Amino acid sequence: MQNKTSVGLYCLLTIIIFLAVTTGCNSKPTQRTSLTVAVASSLRPVIEDFVSIFETKYPQTKIFLASGSSGALAQQIKNGASYDIFVSANQVYTEMLQNEGFLDAKATRPIATGKLTLISHTNQNSIDINKLLTSAQNKHISIANPRLAPYGEAAIAFLEDNDMLSTNKEKIIFTENVAQAFQLILSKNADLGFVSKSLVKSHAPDNFGMVYELPEQYNSKLIVTVGLNKQANSNPKANEYYKLLFESKYQNIWQKYEYESLIAN
Repeated sequence: MQNKTSVGLYCLLTIIIFLAVTTGCNSKPTQRTSLTVAVASSLRPVIEDFVSIFETKYPQTKIFLASGSSGALAQQIKNGASYDIFVSANQVYTEMLQNEGFLDAKATRPIATGKLTLISHTNQNSIDINKLLTSAQNKHISIANPRLAPYGEAAIAFLEDNDMLSTNKEKIIFTENVAQAFQLILSKNADLGFVSKSLVKSHAPDNFGMVYELPEQYNSKLIVTVGLNKQANSNPKANEYYKLLFESKYQNIWQKYEYESLIAN
């Protein structure tokens, strides 16, 4: 009796395994792909909006963001970081990577121009920038590292042009990227900060007592440029995401964060 029961169970188990194997062979497995986008910290809010659109359109593709200063991300790419797409806050780093063979020359294009702002978490008594920067009540000024971050470079250019760099040297707190300079304002560890308008727009206006746009000439080098990694040809969705960023119907996203779009209608 036990032998018959054992044989029956063995046969039943064999049938179950057979059905499982044949069913698995006949079904098509769901293939989930992923993309990694290296994005300047000033641009992260914008790119996150595009991520939402893309992942809705291609639900089987997951996008990961690596953010930091444009210069630091460019160096990571040179060191072999496998980013599919690079979104820089200026043209300098994308051109460098393109010339050195890391980015596809046919898929490296400017897309928008950013805006440099001076912000404070408190109300300021004056809109005279010289007075604000030299006022004794403003003891700390946050600026992104000008050697790596385009917004830091633009801020230093403004201070130099107005003969205020040396007088504010002791007040300046340099951060690795513009998002960190912005965070010092939000945490009230800096009184004034030179940051991108896009980061300001990504937060509620009551976080700031003052938002002052610097003269337009200091935005001339803040040209957002997107580059496709040459190695991204192996990722079928990389080119699709790259093209999405330039679609004219999504210009409103760039405008939402106060960028001047360079996309033709």
